[in-house]
Amino acid sequence: MSKVLEVANLQKYYGSKGSLTKALNDVSFSVESGEFVGIMGASGSGKTTLLNCVSTIDKVSSGKILLEGRDVTFLKGEALNAFRRDELGFVFQEFNLLDTMTAYENIALAL
Repeated sequence: MSKVLEVANLQKYYGSKGSLTKALNDVSFSVESGEFVGIMGASGSGKTTLLNCVSTIDKVSSGKILLEGRDVTFLKGEALNAFRRDELGFVFQEFNLLDTMTAYENIALAL
């Protein structure tokens, strides 16, 4: 099996130099093709921060994120836009559907 996702030594800090809060501390894991992975932890443990970093919503402070061997950690500009548009899918746990639209129309709305 090939690795679809590799996260290596991910760290994320919030705040400014005088007052930093560490949200992720050296997180590493990989996901093989065909695997389903769940991320569990206590409230405030960094689950959402990790997903936001992997999905390029947040920038990491250090470490690497590889998707199918491609380093997407610090994509910028059009490369980042193209990656998000063409290669990334992200579904939030709490979603808001418009009850006046069909399932297809709700999905198409984001496009």
